[in-house]
Amino acid sequence: MARGAHGIRAQDLRTLARTVWWARRWIASLEAMRLGPRFGRGRQYAVAGQVTELVLEGPHVEATVVGSREDPYRLTLDFTTPDSMARERIADAIAAEPMTLGRLLTDDLPTEIESLFRAEGIPLFPQAEPLAVRGVLDVPAKPVYDVKMHCSCPDWARPCKHLVAVLLLLGEEIAQRPSTLLSLRGIEVEDLVLKIVDCRLKIEDLGMKIDSCNPQSSISNLQSPILNPQSSISNLQSSILKRLGPIPFWRGTARCVDSLARIYGRCQPVAADASAGKSIDLRG
Repeated sequence: MARGAHGIRAQDLRTLARTVWWARRWIASLEAMRLGPRFGRGRQYAVAGQVTELVLEGPHVEATVVGSREDPYRLTLDFTTPDSMARERIADAIAAEPMTLGRLLTDDLPTEIESLFRAEGIPLFPQAEPLAVRGVLDVPAKPVYDVKMHCSCPDWARPCKHLVAVLLLLGEEIAQRPSTLLSLRGIEVEDLVLKIVDCRLKIEDLGMKIDSCNPQSSISNLQSPILNPQSSISNLQSSILKRLGPIPFWRGTARCVDSLARIYGRCQPVAADASAGKSIDLRG
């Protein structure tokens, strides 16, 4: 999205549902709300730049939308978040997988993250469930959303077209930066990075304490190959890659595991020098 002459103007709403999978899921979540004409009107508001302010503060979103009245409408959205213990479990699971965190940092969203939230009973994408009306027959079920939404407009429907415009702009932001989804659910990627750094420091501190008691000990015995690039790859034959067997998409003449072993062997000394703070030359 981009800020136009009159507000924040959506850029890619027409193709948003055909891009990355998390953008498609976001649009599908909005369509599942059965918004009717409000969806089209909200799209028009988003494209026309009638959202003049949009501020994201974790799970809390504030926006200003210019409508038919002289004064702009004030909107707030508050996304449901896991409790502190569930949030910690989700954060630990993500931080325990460096590849998952690395993909997040490069604006990619692994599908495993949605499963982590689902396991804690919290949807990653907006959802609506019908609210049963007891003792009353033939009464349409009222949807209950996991996002608390408020707009100062007189429309009783929620989400109204103004809120739809904001949700569509959020979808465009999420398409470009999927980490925004986690932020809306109370988990910041920066905190995940700090969690890994803190874990590394604790391991190093533990290693130094052991070294002070036993000079023969080595911190390398405490570290995983990821944290200790000097570790040997001599046990590659028992790696998980080897146990998985032939890679179905591999088209090389040599075995995949053998090719990777050569690559790891070339990268190992460079990683060791980088870990030791030595200058390295990547041009070769």
